[in-house]
Amino acid sequence: MADEKLPPHDIEAEEAVIGSLLIDPDAILKIAASLKPEDFFSETNRVIYQACLSIYQRPNEVINHITVAHELMREDKLEQIG
Repeated sequence: MADEKLPPHDIEAEEAVIGSLLIDPDAILKIAASLKPEDFFSETNRVIYQACLSIYQRPNEVINHITVAHELMREDKLEQIG
């Protein structure tokens, strides 16, 4: 059986990005154009980041733990990611 190699990844860095988005409402402005959901190795982090992007695209809505949880519920993905 051949060894499957994983692409380079850093889950802690991904979690730091998500954490920054939840703490700093302006953080998304710095990364939205260059960081795509598919750049995340972790499926959970990918889904959360996509929810943040969806919130960001709506005027007058702020990214925080409450709005992200509501977005994940709206997309029926909250239980999927735990």
